[in-house]
Amino acid sequence: MLTKRVIRFSLFLAAVVGGILIIQWKGYSSSKDAALLNIDQTLSLHHTHDEFVVKQVIDNLPEGKYNVRFPAKAKDIDCQSGEEKTCKWVNERNSKIKINEEPLTFTYKLKAPKKVSGFLLEDWGVRIEEVPSMTTRIQLTEQNWRNGSWAAGAELAGKEKMEAIDYYVFESLGTPPPLYWQEKALVPTEINQHLTFYSGRKPALNTSILKKIVPEEKLFVIMSSHAKTMKETENLIIIPENITEEKLARLLLKRKLSLKGENEWLPDLIASAMSNTPAQNSKVEKMRQTLFSVLTEDQMERWTSSVLSAGPETISSEMLDELLEETAGIRTDFFQSNANMSIAFQPFYFLDKREVYLEGHKADDIKVLFQNDRTFISFIPLVKKLGFRVQGTSNSEEMIIEKAGDKFHFIYSQKLFAKNEQQFGFQKNPFFIDRKDVYLDTAALAELFGLEVKENSHEIKIQ
Repeated sequence: MLTKRVIRFSLFLAAVVGGILIIQWKGYSSSKDAALLNIDQTLSLHHTHDEFVVKQVIDNLPEGKYNVRFPAKAKDIDCQSGEEKTCKWVNERNSKIKINEEPLTFTYKLKAPKKVSGFLLEDWGVRIEEVPSMTTRIQLTEQNWRNGSWAAGAELAGKEKMEAIDYYVFESLGTPPPLYWQEKALVPTEINQHLTFYSGRKPALNTSILKKIVPEEKLFVIMSSHAKTMKETENLIIIPENITEEKLARLLLKRKLSLKGENEWLPDLIASAMSNTPAQNSKVEKMRQTLFSVLTEDQMERWTSSVLSAGPETISSEMLDELLEETAGIRTDFFQSNANMSIAFQPFYFLDKREVYLEGHKADDIKVLFQNDRTFISFIPLVKKLGFRVQGTSNSEEMIIEKAGDKFHFIYSQKLFAKNEQQFGFQKNPFFIDRKDVYLDTAALAELFGLEVKENSHEIKIQ
């Protein structure tokens, strides 16, 4: 009886462990960290006169069914499972396979051009859709194009020029990376742990700028003597060898920050600020010039570093303003005012951090800002708290307010105003418009409403 209980318990335990392993595999298969399961693949690529002969071996795949995607232009495809056994396909299209924890070997051929000065080989490896990432090793033997050199969107682990062939080894984590060949030599230069350059000579770039831009993924940049325009793939970028560091910085920032919508202008601003060169967009250039006029060199350095260290998902115009306060002690909504590129440039101003009191009562909805040695106050919240009734007009550029028989008519673009249908004027226009908010120069408060402004380091009192 005891033996039967032990056997039953053992079977139950095995079933539980098996279930856990299945669940665990599903979790791994949906992630990009198949390295934890030791899944790896080796691709041997042999280039002859007019074709690439590929052998791809995948090891340590757990038992199961997998969807297989072959290169679109592959021919003479063969699949072996384990010791020279034909693969077990579970559908008529030979796109889904069943394996039993045995090595999986694919062999196939790809057509190669006979004569080129530069060549990019993409989508050339077999992909297992349930395993988006695995340790990848590429062994490339070049028999035909021996007057040039190969590079890849992967680490160059080895290279040797032999009597009859050139031999390359590349290593990466992921799907088989794109490969690139050109007639002139390509020598790798590591800028930082995330960025490697390939070029025929030492890049004539200010690498101190590029070192600050750490991509989210490992990137390989080829400065090609053959390329006329830029070409981007998964983790390989091909650019003309005469590109400027400012253009390259802008490109890398776009990939790093992955910004869309209203913040697409940010890489242009950061790249031009870091390289101290004009921005591509005229409004962004005004923003850059404004930053340089307001911030010291050290403050600008700290602000750009803070932006670069922030995650793409957190970057917004509001965050950029907050970073100005953190790094330079400047409170403003400059970037929020200028985030929409379809709206005209809004000049820079400082927001006052002090509390505002109106006739003895705290007024949290009244903002005070400084611009060009002038102090402005939120106009509409102010007049409402003073008891004025705001009348709407058909023109958003003007406003009428009324209280106790007094009626004011203001046109924001003019320094003239009407009080009880009599015209008066200021020496200069007292209004400032920030997006849809209207601000009034505090110097006009006494003339308009008989108000006096008193202030200290902590508060502003209007009475």
